[in-house]
Amino acid sequence: MKTIARLFSATLLVSAAATFAVRTAAQDVAAGTLVDLPKPPGVVVRTDLAYDVDPLQTLDLYLPAGRPAHPRPVIVYVHGGGWRKGDKADGRRLAFHFVVQGYAVACIDYRLSSAAEHPAQLEDCKSAVRWLRANADRYGLDPFHFGAIGVSAGGHLAALMGVLNINRLYESGATLDQPSRVQAVCDFFGPTDLLRLFETSKKQGTPQADEIVQLLGGDPHVVQAQTLSANPIGFIAIEAPPFLIIHGDQDTAVPLEQSQLLYAALVKAHVSAHLHIIHGAGHTGPAFIAPDINAMVDEFFNQTLKQGDRPPNLNPAALTESTAVKN
Repeated sequence: MKTIARLFSATLLVSAAATFAVRTAAQDVAAGTLVDLPKPPGVVVRTDLAYDVDPLQTLDLYLPAGRPAHPRPVIVYVHGGGWRKGDKADGRRLAFHFVVQGYAVACIDYRLSSAAEHPAQLEDCKSAVRWLRANADRYGLDPFHFGAIGVSAGGHLAALMGVLNINRLYESGATLDQPSRVQAVCDFFGPTDLLRLFETSKKQGTPQADEIVQLLGGDPHVVQAQTLSANPIGFIAIEAPPFLIIHGDQDTAVPLEQSQLLYAALVKAHVSAHLHIIHGAGHTGPAFIAPDINAMVDEFFNQTLKQGDRPPNLNPAALTESTAVKN
């Protein structure tokens, strides 16, 4: 939920035919590192596609150039920022990474907590998925293979998208004839129990408590029903898709406990879940885009989104760890 101000060295002009290079402080899991972002050859970017009527309800769609021989699986990126800041452009690095592997990537904006309380953010995520499915033929998308990936607050929203897979709660807006189901969730250090995180944050004096109050519209002890409705761990059922959860054990913004709670609840419900702990990693940082982590995420989506009708070859309950490399 803690983000770092972007430093733009060039004006970002993205279009279907534009080629650009930007030097910026990354807003995704590698926040705090400068990343060059040249648009790879053969990548098309459709910007500011409206999936609903609010000006914030837009997405950027990253596609391999040309009409595909087969529909492309889709990865939906949900940005972080404590639910009150952040931008769909934060997903550029991830989008380029996956598009060159044959995916379509949708980086979405959603109504921030300064404009609307929960569940508006989740409603927007689900609405974006429905819009993409409604436009699958136009953009060459595979409507049966959607994954969600989110960072911090975005991880929280991606987790909610997964656990509410067949639940029609929080469906509002346009394209209601389409399902909002996703077939895989990759959650980077997202909150899962907002009351517990609120209490931890109050003790430590970190900003997450204020972010939670703004998201929920009040102290979580007071708005208890609202709080419970925002907790991914409260909705888990066997119909949830496979989860890959990645967290650093030195995270002081969203403690590791939050992902451990989610992992335990998924395993208890017999949902395929993999929790990977990075020792020495905090809240964002280069450890989260190390080659072994990139390979882990790539293989997860390959197994869940690129195998057609075959079930993914995943361990039903995996707990692994690595150590962040010191620079």
